[in-house]
Amino acid sequence: MLDSAPLDARFLVLAELAEDLRQLAGDSDLLAQVSARNPWFTPEFSADALCAWADALRPESLRAWRTRWPEVLGTPRTLGIVGAGNLPLVALHDLICGYVAGHRVRFKPASEDPLLTTEVLKRLRQRDPSADLEVVERLNRVEALIATGGDHAVAHFDQYFSTVPRILRGARTSAAVIPADATDQELDALSDDLFRYFGRGCRSVTHLALEGGFDVQRLFASWMKWSRIAEHARYGSNYDYHRALFMLNREPFLENNWVVLREHESLKPPLSVVHVTWHPSAAAAESWLDAQSDQLQTVVGRGRTPFGQSQFPALWDYADGVDTPAFLAAC
Repeated sequence: MLDSAPLDARFLVLAELAEDLRQLAGDSDLLAQVSARNPWFTPEFSADALCAWADALRPESLRAWRTRWPEVLGTPRTLGIVGAGNLPLVALHDLICGYVAGHRVRFKPASEDPLLTTEVLKRLRQRDPSADLEVVERLNRVEALIATGGDHAVAHFDQYFSTVPRILRGARTSAAVIPADATDQELDALSDDLFRYFGRGCRSVTHLALEGGFDVQRLFASWMKWSRIAEHARYGSNYDYHRALFMLNREPFLENNWVVLREHESLKPPLSVVHVTWHPSAAAAESWLDAQSDQLQTVVGRGRTPFGQSQFPALWDYADGVDTPAFLAAC
């Protein structure tokens, strides 16, 4: 049966870690170093991710999550975790799960994230010196694996680690259902789902399923608060390239000098491009997206993930719908 004392102690450590995350969010030197290594990790977005995690580790959230953990845990294993590098701290949930489960965690960070997540793990080890957490160059002799990456990388992990229990996460994206009577407040919040972290995450909304009668010009008005991302060199280059490509191919589109809005059924447009489809009703739009749920991390809309909250999942809102604690208890 579960020995609750060590588990409860680790949850207390996570509550304390939230204080460190807020301190790191104000460390301008660290944020500048992170941005210098990876320009996509701007100081603003790195601080945003740190503060979001500090909020996620509030005591009341941790207490709610604690009740969802398995009542039986297996023998500690050597758990390999391969992190993605598209967003700041994108691998932290897996690392925290491995820590809470009491496994020996061996973390291979993405080349795009050599500093920020490593610094958070350093703070976690300071809070709990007994935690067996290591950052490694290679994953050797692991007994279980959690890996995230593109489809090619996932296929490689599946073959190379075929003999161990594993969670493999490929590329997903998110979408939103926009009713014809969407309010200004909903559209304003939706802009955060679209453009926080430049729209590079699996929980970033990249496709809008629109109910007939909706005025698309309202989208551009609600997006203006994010116009500053056009000043980012890499994002701006993506916009210039795809706008020119669509013009060359004579594809119809709308744009506002930093985002291209194109009618297309693909759920995964290029960066700086948002795809839309039209549907006779909001219910029809939801059904159309539900039929493609294997490509989606979440759907934003009324009765779904609330507008503006796609980047703030609960601790028990597991990626790809796979219960990470249950996997760690059984591996």
